[in-house]
Amino acid sequence: MLIDDIEYVIFRHPDLSAVRRFMIDFGLLDLAQHGDALYLRSYGDAPFSYVTQQGEAAFVGMGFRASSQTALNQLAARFSTSIEDCPHPGGGQYVHTVDPDGRRLEFVFGARRLESLPSGGAPIAWNDAHARNRLGRYQRPAYGPSHAQRLGHLAVFSPAPQQLIEWYGENLGMQPSELIHDGNEANVLAAFMHLDKGAEWTDHHTLAIVGAQAAGLDHVSFECRDFDDVGMGHMLMQDKGYKHRWGIGRHFHGSQIFDYWTDPAGFHVEHFTDGDRVNEDTPTQLCPFGRDTLLQWGPPFPGL
Repeated sequence: MLIDDIEYVIFRHPDLSAVRRFMIDFGLLDLAQHGDALYLRSYGDAPFSYVTQQGEAAFVGMGFRASSQTALNQLAARFSTSIEDCPHPGGGQYVHTVDPDGRRLEFVFGARRLESLPSGGAPIAWNDAHARNRLGRYQRPAYGPSHAQRLGHLAVFSPAPQQLIEWYGENLGMQPSELIHDGNEANVLAAFMHLDKGAEWTDHHTLAIVGAQAAGLDHVSFECRDFDDVGMGHMLMQDKGYKHRWGIGRHFHGSQIFDYWTDPAGFHVEHFTDGDRVNEDTPTQLCPFGRDTLLQWGPPFPGL
């Protein structure tokens, strides 16, 4: 196992103050600003979850937490690069490379973890057809931004999806939870890739790879506290006048509750909760592309 988890995303934005306001309203928290680099954290223990630098709008890449010093050494050897002191908050050591589409990939080991922050609210006690669990008390989530617990996954576009799927499998050990095809199972259009963590349960996908004419980013996704947290975040973002992209609904691939927003530079960010978990014994699913595989319920996908 080379990677414990995805840890952060790297952007450039022309207006740092605008994206800072947006991401804080979205559910992240201030951490630090080093020169023209703005760092934001989530409520979990990651040293940071989001960094953007001043400049022309661009998605630059992503950072992962290496599982051990041995794993970091293996990654350095695999990509013929050296191990360096990590310049980001938390420190530690890191190696970096680029994937075949040119995205920067950083792998960090030994960074100092932050103390997780309380994110408000007791777990939801549901009254439904299965059981009445909330007795003599009320469900009253507080108004405010969502509480982004962690970076959960990215979805990227690639002009050569099958080759990129193979590259992430061969070099980082990622495995497909689900493969999407055009009706011919040999012609893969997209994949939802999970980390290879053996018997340990992990997210249904840490990286989604989708075929497109050019390399790019579809969205980055942050896990929220619970269903109410997604809904309350939706209300606040709506009240603030931000551009809504899609949601609220439940995805087909990964099953998570989703809600998408568009930042001031045009990048899409997702709130999610209640995603599927898989491990080495979970069989890979093969699915033809279609509207019914985009969501189980919710509004239609924009443009379809």
